[in-house]
Amino acid sequence: MSSPEDTLRHSPVDFETAVAYALHPEMRRLLIIYAVGSLLVPLGLGSFASRPLFTPLLSGLIQQIVGLAIAVAGALLLFAGLVGAAFKVVTDANVLAAETTGPRSQ
Repeated sequence: MSSPEDTLRHSPVDFETAVAYALHPEMRRLLIIYAVGSLLVPLGLGSFASRPLFTPLLSGLIQQIVGLAIAVAGALLLFAGLVGAAFKVVTDANVLAAETTGPRSQ
């Protein structure tokens, strides 16, 4: 097995290819999902944890339930974007490695 330094030195990927890959529509969607999730989590947790003074009990409870729902939805989006992007990078790297090395004979 070759060292990581040798692999990077002989890699067919240059800077322009990496930028084009990061801006590809599929990857862009995953990054947008991740960004929206990372914005919704603090918003939902802030709404869940803060309780305005002198509000009726039912109104405060509804605010907490809505805040918790927003936080859970944000966490789902955050992790879906992160795992999806990581899976896409690994899958595409394996496809590229298979194309560049060709079939192996044993």
